[in-house]
Amino acid sequence: MTDRRPEQEAAPRVPPFAVPTWLRPVIVPSGIHRLAGGWARFSELDVVQRQDTGSYTICRMVPDALMAASDDPNAASGMLDRLLAPRGDFCGLSMDRPQLMGILNVTPDSFSDGGRHNAPARAIAAGRTMFEAGAAIIDIGGESTRPGAEPVTRNQELARVLPVLAGLRGGDAVLSIDTRHADVMTRAVAGGAAVINDVGGLRGDGALQAAAAAQVPVIIMHMQGTPDTMQDDPQYGFAPVEILTFLEDRIAAAEEAGIPRAMLAVDPGYGFGKSVMHNLQLINWVSMLHVLGVPILIGASRKSSIAKMSAGKDADHRLPGSLALGMAALRQGAQMLRVHDVAETAQAVAVEMALADAH
Repeated sequence: MTDRRPEQEAAPRVPPFAVPTWLRPVIVPSGIHRLAGGWARFSELDVVQRQDTGSYTICRMVPDALMAASDDPNAASGMLDRLLAPRGDFCGLSMDRPQLMGILNVTPDSFSDGGRHNAPARAIAAGRTMFEAGAAIIDIGGESTRPGAEPVTRNQELARVLPVLAGLRGGDAVLSIDTRHADVMTRAVAGGAAVINDVGGLRGDGALQAAAAAQVPVIIMHMQGTPDTMQDDPQYGFAPVEILTFLEDRIAAAEEAGIPRAMLAVDPGYGFGKSVMHNLQLINWVSMLHVLGVPILIGASRKSSIAKMSAGKDADHRLPGSLALGMAALRQGAQMLRVHDVAETAQAVAVEMALADAH
């Protein structure tokens, strides 16, 4: 199935909500409405609809016209309410301003910083440096999820992350465990992790139950395939919509397992089972994901797509592209950025927020 980007329509071909429908706030600095109670503003909406043929169409409307045209005003009102409602705190952090998550991979083979933090003392020092530079969350991972990565045993993963959690525990930073595995979630939370960040979307064996039992906030990510297969020709009908529906389903599963929506955030999975075009669509359509009613994390830092779009630079030389993608996501209202270069990103965020405040 090829990616079918929406066709622009002068007017809706059918009344909104008569077919599967999604709303994408059109972000402009002078917008009337605040998206998710934050800094991004919009006055108009793109109404995206999937036709019986499987193709997508799009028309632009103001919210009042949408309500007037809708065959289901309650559905339209519910979607608008979720787009507008301010987000509550996540893991004790305010979502009315961007928050940075520092990436701390304690692996020998991660695509960017593999091997740099193998020794616990180095990893602990790096985590403290990230916090001092502006990262409110330190995301500790013991298994590489780069394309083609080989899985490790749970004992290996735990041996990598538990000493670092112990060394950083008790500080001011929120500690997150980056894992797909139920037993690692359980042990890491007992060892000081205050957030579970699962690139597998809580689909692994026992992951949903372990996350619910841990009673800590959870970040659910979208990934097509697994790390060893995800870049083998990823295919979508229209990537932003399919990612959104996946995340809707996983939020519903999490709530059914006993995790309150107020303890959930989502990551649409930039670079995980997506082509360059899918990734770019994803960034441009982040505003649509706010209909989920939870905070949004974007992790585009140093990803290989930056090299494919530019001069082919290696991971250590992709800061400019990382900043460009991160700021584009912030303009779409993403509340959290997962980054390698904390100090540089913090400065870019400060300027971006000053621009938003000066609209």
